Order: sequence, then structure tokens, then C-alpha cells
Amino acid sequence: MLRRRDLLLGAPLLAAAGGAWALKPRNRMNLLGDASLETVVPERIGDWEVTPSNAFVLPEAREGSLAATLYDQQLSRLYTGASLLPVMLVIAYGSTQSDLLQLHRPEVCYRAVGFSIDRSERVDVAVGNARVPMRALTARANDRVEPILYWTRLGDLLPTSNNEQRLMKLRTEMQGYIADGVLVRLSTVAEPTPEVFAVLEAFARAMLQDITGPGLVALVGRPTAAAIRGVRA
Repeated sequence: MLRRRDLLLGAPLLAAAGGAWALKPRNRMNLLGDASLETVVPERIGDWEVTPSNAFVLPEAREGSLAATLYDQQLSRLYTGASLLPVMLVIAYGSTQSDLLQLHRPEVCYRAVGFSIDRSERVDVAVGNARVPMRALTARANDRVEPILYWTRLGDLLPTSNNEQRLMKLRTEMQGYIADGVLVRLSTVAEPTPEVFAVLEAFARAMLQDITGPGLVALVGRPTAAAIRGVRA
């Protein structure tokens, strides 16, 4: 027979177990759906168009590697145009953002291959009626300098740091779902002047304005996509 003391000791454990079960995510958010990044992102963006290149800093995505585990799709393209600064575009998409599987921010990826990070700060880029939070940084290695502009999406949220990413992941889990995520990285090889970063911002703005349909939602989430299009979320 259970004694009163046993019941008093066991009640908090049962309550904790029940709370953990209630908070366990049971749904998934997948904003990319069955679409392919290759088809979502146009080959012509503003006055830039795709040119074949292999001059990218990328996570190694061989079978069994960490990158292959983290990301379901990756897209890398070089965009060039007459009298325009070339822009390298990298997009990495992961259908599951959990404690074990999370987007790796460029600060981590570049350091892993020998770059140092000279600058990293948040910038808000105006696109339509939205202000898209992004991060600007500079990566250096030997004689190569890359100004970088990037953003990440986690569900409908746009975290701009590792801490925000962890907090937003917890927020989505407490709301009962596991979110997908995407990293969009723009870079070039040049000295990191304000004019160079202005070009990267102009490319980001043109890309988000040129992408139609569910592709825009997949890159920035539903509320931000609605603001860019000028409609109510």
C-alpha cells in the first residue's frame, strides 16, 4: 500500500513528467515543402545573372558528413553583371532544427576552414514594407577577403545570433512544433567598404523582390514575406 509520504514525493515527479510530455513538439513546420532551391531562386536577379564558378567556401557535404546531416538541400551560385560587383550566393536548407541538427552560421563555417572574422554586426535591410534582419561580417584568410551578408530563418522567425537562434528554437518547441530552417549567404571578394556592403544589400533586396510564390516564404517566413509583398500576414 502506498504511504502518504510516497504520494507526496511522487507527485512532483509525475507533474514534471506530464509537463515534459505536454511540451514535447508533435508537429513539423516545413515552409519549403516539396520545392527545390534550384527552381525557387531565379537565375537572373536584378541586373545579375548566373555564371559557372567553384570559388565558394562551403561545408563539405559528402555522404555521412555533418553538412550532409544538417542540410537537406544546398544551392551555390555566382551572379555577375556588366560593371557590377560579382555576388556569390549560398543557401542551405534543413528540414529539422533540433538540439542535434541546427544551422551553422558563417562565423563558424569560415573559422573552421582557416578564416578570421574581423567584423560581425546586425543590419536591417528594407525590402518592400519589411525590414529583414541580417548580419554583416568580414572573413579573412591570407590574401582573400570576403565581405559577407547573411540571414537565417527558423520557422517564421529570423534570428541574428547564436543566442537568438537557441531562444527561438526553444520558443517554437514550446509552441509544439519542430521548425525547418534556412541560411542565405551573400558574399564577394573585395575590401569591406560601405559601398561593397551596399551592393550586397542591393542584391538581397532584388532577390527577395524577384522571388515569387512559396519560395519567398521559404527564405524569410510568412510574416516577413507578407510584408515584402505589401499584404496582411
